[in-house]
Amino acid sequence: MKNDLKKYYHFFKNVTIQLGHPDWKIRFCNDNYCWKDKKRIDIDVSYDGDVRQIILHEIAHIDTAKYCNQKHNPFFWKHLEDLIKKFLKCELDEHQKRHREYTTNGYYSIIYK
Repeated sequence: MKNDLKKYYHFFKNVTIQLGHPDWKIRFCNDNYCWKDKKRIDIDVSYDGDVRQIILHEIAHIDTAKYCNQKHNPFFWKHLEDLIKKFLKCELDEHQKRHREYTTNGYYSIIYK
């Protein structure tokens, strides 16, 4: 298990560096979530599929959820599919495909400070 965590950590760092997000962190716990304010993603390694896909799923939120209250919109899924093709050379796994069935367009807002 420890070797798996190290492998997932290196995969995460390789992807985030290539995407221009070198300051992001990964935490292995019992949830999958992207914490934009903390610049951290949480990953549950008991994900019933390729854990690298759920890592890419959470990384995809970094660039697609800036101004949208609905984080799983068509733009998000396109970005995730592109990341999976680039880094894993495959398509969405069955779990991601099922998740995508509940996509909505959401609505966008810009918040000025």
